[in-house]
Amino acid sequence: MKSFGELNLSAPLAKAIAEMGFTEPTPIQAQTLPQLLAGPTDFLGMAATGTGKTAAFGIPLLERIDPTLRAAQGIILCPTRELAVQVAKEICTLGKYKKVEAKAIYGGTSFIEQRSAFNRGLPVVVATPGRLVDHLNQGTLSLEHVKTIILDEADEMISMGFQEELEFILKHIPAETRSTWLFSATMNQQLRRIADSYLKKPKTAQINKKDI
Repeated sequence: MKSFGELNLSAPLAKAIAEMGFTEPTPIQAQTLPQLLAGPTDFLGMAATGTGKTAAFGIPLLERIDPTLRAAQGIILCPTRELAVQVAKEICTLGKYKKVEAKAIYGGTSFIEQRSAFNRGLPVVVATPGRLVDHLNQGTLSLEHVKTIILDEADEMISMGFQEELEFILKHIPAETRSTWLFSATMNQQLRRIADSYLKKPKTAQINKKDI
């Protein structure tokens, strides 16, 4: 894959990508996009920060979102509030012509405001694991319509002690209808166990930092 034009994207997404100045995909995008756009699948992507992985998972996620359905359809988990904000901003930019909104959900901010966003029908939730667990425990967020969950920088979430939260969240989304996409720069024993437990015959992509 040498250009985004090869992907046969929907017109709203193609327009947003062109406006963002994306022409030639990065190595992780070139490996990932054709696989994730081909149909529902689990996925394991090995790529560091700064490789363009947000667009690599954001574009196929947005193609799966129904903008007329007022419910959470995609969950993106991030280790920090800073990354959650950054990812949510890029998803909003990519999804603006499809009229798909994303919002960063993290601790230290208004729980009530976040609940209001869910009640309005937020299609893409970008969250830190702890705050998402809080909402699930309070019953303020339904995962009934979630078809895609993305673990971004999964190795960082494990190293920060979020393994229990990750598994709690994954168990709340039916495996039969869920696509799980895991992105990580490294793979340790704990993360391998999660991948083996929750990913079913995943497609894969891997790049080295020197390939960027």
